Amino acid sequence: MDLAAAPTVTILGAAWCEDTSRTRRLLRRLGVPHRYRDVDLDLEALEEATTLNRGIRRTPVVTLAGQVLVEPSNETLAKAVVHEGLLTREQAIDRLSVQNVGDLERALRVSSGLLLLALERQAPRPARGLTFLTGITLLLTGIAGWCPVFSANGVSSLHGPGDRPDEAERRAWLMRREPVTAAD
Repeated sequence: MDLAAAPTVTILGAAWCEDTSRTRRLLRRLGVPHRYRDVDLDLEALEEATTLNRGIRRTPVVTLAGQVLVEPSNETLAKAVVHEGLLTREQAIDRLSVQNVGDLERALRVSSGLLLLALERQAPRPARGLTFLTGITLLLTGIAGWCPVFSANGVSSLHGPGDRPDEAERRAWLMRREPVTAAD
């Protein structure tokens, strides 16, 4: 894919807006180059966003190859990226599968891993190896945001309780991943 010929993706949003944060995070996870313009800091961006949304201020407004997407869901935006040829369907699925642990669980994993590593020396000698291994596993899976057990079972804690609760698209805890499909 020739990135020079790739459609330009622009996000007109606001730093305080959870939907803007979600949209930016999705494009980063997908590895899609994009331009971000904060409507609170850039009056031209505010005017453009308002104009594209028929006079109403809503964020984010995403422009992609002539399309205007206002407050798009992750699914809608991923489909548009695939439809416009920025990624293949398979690339999108692979990139979205890299992270399968939500924000709350990541924090719990990192905290628990650090705690176990700190307590490892105080554990009984036979348990030290297991304590260290468990601690390092929790720490690394928390930092990476990927759990091999979740991956093997095709589940995710993304969009679960504590995973950006103010954002749209809440789903059941540990839900099965839904593949991205190309737009019709």
